[in-house]
Amino acid sequence: MSGCHPNPATVQPTDLTLEQVRTRMRAYQPRIDELWRRYPTKRAVLLQVLWLVQKEFGWVPRVTIEWAAETAGTTAVHAFSVVEFYTMYRQWPTGRHLVQVCQTMCCHIQGSENLIAHLEHSLGIHAGETTKDGLFTLVRVECLALCGTGPGVMIDDQAIGPEPHTLGVGDLREGWTDREDFHPDSALLDRWLEFLRQGAKVTPNGAQQHDAIGDLVLNTKGHPGATGASAAVLPADYAPVCPALKVAAKVDGGKVALTWVNDPGAAKVVVERSLDGGASWAELAALTARDQKAADTLTVGQTAQYRVLAHEKARAARPSAVVSATGQNPPAPAAEPAKV
Repeated sequence: MSGCHPNPATVQPTDLTLEQVRTRMRAYQPRIDELWRRYPTKRAVLLQVLWLVQKEFGWVPRVTIEWAAETAGTTAVHAFSVVEFYTMYRQWPTGRHLVQVCQTMCCHIQGSENLIAHLEHSLGIHAGETTKDGLFTLVRVECLALCGTGPGVMIDDQAIGPEPHTLGVGDLREGWTDREDFHPDSALLDRWLEFLRQGAKVTPNGAQQHDAIGDLVLNTKGHPGATGASAAVLPADYAPVCPALKVAAKVDGGKVALTWVNDPGAAKVVVERSLDGGASWAELAALTARDQKAADTLTVGQTAQYRVLAHEKARAARPSAVVSATGQNPPAPAAEPAKV
């Protein structure tokens, strides 16, 4: 239709072959090996592998989707559907700096449409396009998690700050997003654009910023059973039942009332008593996990220590804290009221 822009996702390089992609991505093999170790199936690495493609090429050409599918052991159709679903995968070349403005409701209320209109006018492009000098690409995005300081604006992989002139070229640091008084406006965006234009003059061949939070940690033990992993599956009983807590003993004459709190998943609970200061213990009661109370009787002056052990089928938790109780004389009966 006359006057319409072609879908940029349909504009693909004609000189890039699958074999060339394999050659360029060979340097990422240590990271791919690490991803294979981390996931139980190769298919699970697809999103991360596509992110490596975008790191290398700056976007995700269709031919690289074939390589990603090959690496993840899935079909090219499935890999393409993933790229189509997630908007963070760019299906066309972008400028040196990707300017992202949030259009979700919270930022819309705070004026994101005005910022987008201002950027379109300042850059001479529409959202979704790249400036003729290849320096800026402007896009609309959904939720950047910057609602409190909205409208949310990110350049490359970082939220913009209020003072671009204090930063090194291309060094977009966060740290001000918790400031209640910070909200991007047109004047701030103009300062950022000028700052980045000046940076491009200093380093005309500079690349986009990637991996703002760091790269993969390599050579982990991985997921048990995954390709190349050395981690072992933990036994089903590796975590014993939790010990009983809040053990208390209340004495009423010679009667002792014991209470505690234990894991309701325990198979049973054993209350133990010691009459020799904890040198030896004998079972006082074996109860279900629901009971959480027991009783004992002591003679006057007799002292006993109590502890509670929660059990699973094969093992016992560590003993609870020890509480003591001493038998007392029964309370004196209440005096009858004097007769008038």
